[in-house]
Amino acid sequence: MKKIKIIEAGNELGLGGTEYTIQLISKFLNKENFEVTVLGIKEGGARVKLIQDLGINVVVLNGDLTRFAALLQGADVFHWHGDGSLNPAVFNIVKANKPKLVLMTNVFGVYDHSEFYDLIDYDLFISKMILVRRMYADRYLKDNFASKRKVLPYPVDVKHINSFLPSVNQVKAFKRKNNLQDFFIVGRIGRVDNAKFDLITLDGFAEFAKKVSNARFLLVGATTEILLHAKSLDISDKLIVFDTTPDLDKLMWYYGAIDVFLAASKIGESFGMVIAEAMAAGVPVVTISTPDRDNAQIELVDNGQTGFVVERNKNKIANVLAFLYEDEKIREILGESAKRKVAKDYRADKIVRSLELLIYNHLNIPIEPREKSLILDYSQGMVNDYINRCSDLWEPEIRSES
Repeated sequence: MKKIKIIEAGNELGLGGTEYTIQLISKFLNKENFEVTVLGIKEGGARVKLIQDLGINVVVLNGDLTRFAALLQGADVFHWHGDGSLNPAVFNIVKANKPKLVLMTNVFGVYDHSEFYDLIDYDLFISKMILVRRMYADRYLKDNFASKRKVLPYPVDVKHINSFLPSVNQVKAFKRKNNLQDFFIVGRIGRVDNAKFDLITLDGFAEFAKKVSNARFLLVGATTEILLHAKSLDISDKLIVFDTTPDLDKLMWYYGAIDVFLAASKIGESFGMVIAEAMAAGVPVVTISTPDRDNAQIELVDNGQTGFVVERNKNKIANVLAFLYEDEKIREILGESAKRKVAKDYRADKIVRSLELLIYNHLNIPIEPREKSLILDYSQGMVNDYINRCSDLWEPEIRSES
């Protein structure tokens, strides 16, 4: 078959989750069938070289859209990655030079109430929660676009993560080097952004640390606000702070040192890439439910199976940390279950094969699917599952005295 020319495009090519997804999709697209170009509309960034090192062509327009039309005219597929809004300056050009297929990976579930939304053949939401919320908001529209709105989660490069996971002995050596060998380590890894860190995280840890003297908090992505809050709680001496880094090898050392990953974002998660990475590394995850904000973290973490989901309450966070501290076997079971879930539902090669199948079907290219597609259509079952997850929160067992 003739190669399908596809453009994977976003506003920039920095180190964020959207840009990482562009990198992973570009990496895993079958190069026998696809000719891939990665496009940064506004600017480049640190991922330009990372993507080029994969042997993939990268074009950075730096806001100069005069070259954009020519790129589109030679493409079969245009795949836009963004928050759901459609910049008229960009999509007027897409309208005038529309390829055979236009896809959008919709990170935050925005619906652009404009003519440009008609250009989108498939609107791919990165979590079921984001799609459920979007469909609820649009329930009174004459057309709620159910036929083209689907779920395709972010890809997780499980094989790459596994290749960097340190051994038990290597983790012990890392802990000795950093004087961590005698501590129970709760951790959070993320970017330096106050919006991505809920201070209730430290409140709950502080309560837990009152009862567990060897508790420590490993923090990657500290801000001044976070450090000041830790000081106000008198737990600064219990923090282990490392600089944020895109280096997966280094990050795996941090994941390996953590006994429990505590994930609580002030704005919630539209997917939760660092949670998925922690799960892929076999770390049990505790997260909070944020039903009034983005809440895809409760979709990643199955309460009681791959981790625990708790109410946003410092005492309940402290209680679940204490429960996990006391039971190493439970931590192991949750960590192994988490690894299996990520490999089953979010593995990058599977996600990208599902995307390929959607493209083949739309372009009427006969390809025998090797496995079931991970793309999901909107359904009432999806709604019911999310509602159930919102109410399925961890509570300590009440043991009756005999």
